[in-house]
Amino acid sequence: MSSFTTRIELVNPDSNDYDLLHQEMRDSEFYRVINYCGLWHDLPPGEYDRTANVTLSQIYSDAGAAAQAVINNKPLNDQMQPKSYYLLVTEALERAYILPQTTDPLKLPPGASL
Repeated sequence: MSSFTTRIELVNPDSNDYDLLHQEMRDSEFYRVINYCGLWHDLPPGEYDRTANVTLSQIYSDAGAAAQAVINNKPLNDQMQPKSYYLLVTEALERAYILPQTTDPLKLPPGASL
């Protein structure tokens, strides 16, 4: 299986758009935590991890669809500016990081525990 790090930044979002994005991403099996040696760590805001037997192209497509679902929900923000997003996907061969250990079980993949 391959691990992918995905970053999405919403452009001109409303206050609840990131909550919607987190749910859309979770529904597509992207999580805001990564596991190292049995410990779960929070990723920085706007970053997600997905480990799967898929291609980078599929990850890109799935993440883009999740972001687009947020945009389609309400294409203009409260100031009548059009919404969009930036998307970056990388396949992780190795990782090195300093991240806090998560305390939020709702960020974990189904079946995982703290």
